[in-house]
Amino acid sequence: MTTNNVELLLYDLVALPSVNPEGNATHSESPYGESRVADYVQRFFEPLGLRVERQAVLPGRDNVLVHVPGEDRSVPPILLEAHMDTVGVKHMAMPFTPHIERGRVCGRGACDTKASLAAMMLALRQLVEEEARLPRSVCLAATVDEEFAQSGVQRLVESEMQFSAAIVGEPTSLHVVAAHKGQVYFKVVTHGKAAHTSTPEHGLNAIYLMSDVIHVLRMRSTVEYSQRVHPLCGSPALTVAIIHGGSSEHVVPDACEIAVDCRLIPGESWPEAVAEMQRWVAEDLGEEDGKRVAFQLPYHNAPPMQTPIEHPLVQGLRQAAANVLGEAQVVGVPYNTDAGILSVCGVPSVVFGPGDIAQAHTDAEFVEIKQVTAGVEILKRFLLEYTA
Repeated sequence: MTTNNVELLLYDLVALPSVNPEGNATHSESPYGESRVADYVQRFFEPLGLRVERQAVLPGRDNVLVHVPGEDRSVPPILLEAHMDTVGVKHMAMPFTPHIERGRVCGRGACDTKASLAAMMLALRQLVEEEARLPRSVCLAATVDEEFAQSGVQRLVESEMQFSAAIVGEPTSLHVVAAHKGQVYFKVVTHGKAAHTSTPEHGLNAIYLMSDVIHVLRMRSTVEYSQRVHPLCGSPALTVAIIHGGSSEHVVPDACEIAVDCRLIPGESWPEAVAEMQRWVAEDLGEEDGKRVAFQLPYHNAPPMQTPIEHPLVQGLRQAAANVLGEAQVVGVPYNTDAGILSVCGVPSVVFGPGDIAQAHTDAEFVEIKQVTAGVEILKRFLLEYTA
């Protein structure tokens, strides 16, 4: 269905399964993969005569790019970016059967982030049908794989397309997010010496050493991170999330491994963060034990994002939101988004969209219809007025 109705469009998008297959990146059979949503986005815009292209990212998983020309084509377009994938549906009874409850559309992806995608789609469609004269060209990018590896937005920036500014759709309760934390995953391994547990003195217990490492990371991060406070995002954070060690009850373990999640504030980088942790371990455990601790290279790195509050993008979107809502806030958030990758590549970015992040990834996911409707109007106002 092609519609200008917020409720019906959101219904259509939620009813199309687009679960991220995560480690099985090539899986695109229902409910996995974004192809069904990508086909819908393409069909939604083709009758308008706009240039719509597919950008291959993973097998059977394409970004969809919709180009809307503006008056001044000498400058790069404004990017509207929203991901099509969702998290899994393990404990949901009817995740792809959307329904309305107390003015809310409920279903997987309703909040994160098909509401943002719907608002962007409707804003552009209405502007084109109204024959509005946009000061700047606009590119809508419906991307894949945000919930796992962010390969969709990475493919977009690797294409060397130029953008003057970007609005990344996520559930922000229609607040303008000008800064967010980054996220890095890495592993730490401790090495010991195996021995029979009847004579543990003949071995070196890697789990015991890891216990000491965890204590150091916990204590030092608590103290030192509290002294670094970003005005919008707060302090960095560190979590030991996974631990593995040992092979048998009667063998002193010769290896133990942890996976660490570290949330960085704007201005920090993963090499600096890991080097700091290595220093903590070396200082607190001593040289001999320190030699048996290895920090591995990150296997996931989502950079932080920050755009100055006074930037015309931030203030322009804030003013558009205030005109519709009566007031608007500029905030920071502790989670990361595709905006981090765009920002690192030199594109001034903000995060904005209907829905509350507290509903994202939950078994009772929903979005308020009135927020999506307001999001459409805010985006239209912004695109009609932004010339900075």
